[in-house]
Amino acid sequence: MEGDISDMNRPQMYLFGCTLKSDKREYKVDVDDDETEQQLSLKAACLGAEAEDKFHMVEVEALTYDGKATKVPLVVLKPSVLPSMGLGGFEITPPVTLRLLSGSGPVHISGQHFVSVRDSDNEEEEHNTSPVKRPAGLMMEKRVSQKKLKMDSDEDSDDDDDDDDEDDDSDDVMPQKSVKKTPVPGKDKAQAGPSKALSLAEIKSKLSTAAKEGRPLPKTEQKFENFVKSSFKVSDKQVVKDLWGFLKTLKMEKK
Repeated sequence: MEGDISDMNRPQMYLFGCTLKSDKREYKVDVDDDETEQQLSLKAACLGAEAEDKFHMVEVEALTYDGKATKVPLVVLKPSVLPSMGLGGFEITPPVTLRLLSGSGPVHISGQHFVSVRDSDNEEEEHNTSPVKRPAGLMMEKRVSQKKLKMDSDEDSDDDDDDDDEDDDSDDVMPQKSVKKTPVPGKDKAQAGPSKALSLAEIKSKLSTAAKEGRPLPKTEQKFENFVKSSFKVSDKQVVKDLWGFLKTLKMEKK
């Protein structure tokens, strides 16, 4: 269940748009949350219908690989020559500043804003794969299924070890090859069934452990309710409120 806490924080995609003009020549996208990773994907830039027939230059300011601020031209537009231009998914990592250097605009810039929650346990893996390129469809369900299969495999391994111990004890009585294992009726069926629901105390213990380990937890009550329903199969509103209050207590103690 602890793995589900990080699985539910999938990357989110939001619409991005800004307008640069004479009285607002800059637009900044800052990162004010250390727990998230963000990325802009700029798709298009176009002039407004009221723009003067002059050259409009837009530059972008961001950080280079070594952490130094740099400025580069993004697009140059003119109504009679080039009123709009596709940027082809120009990707930049915030903080980013878009600035109108010449012309009075308006220049409209559109694209997508990706936000994903940083998981410290998988930080090394995140460096090898872009967090904004992962599919956001059935990733949680796929990972939960993989974890369940691994748990079932571990249980089978433990059962096999127990059977081997019994065989070793019987070596003094008869040859090992003559010992036959008797299948346990209903064993496979029990393993294939749904996992046992956790008690309220067990769920609180899971949340407390996750908070101590610094795992990201939902910050709003609505997201927490969805998380509890999917991870712990809890649908009772009163139980959800009790758990939400317990989580806020954990956050206060952590501070």
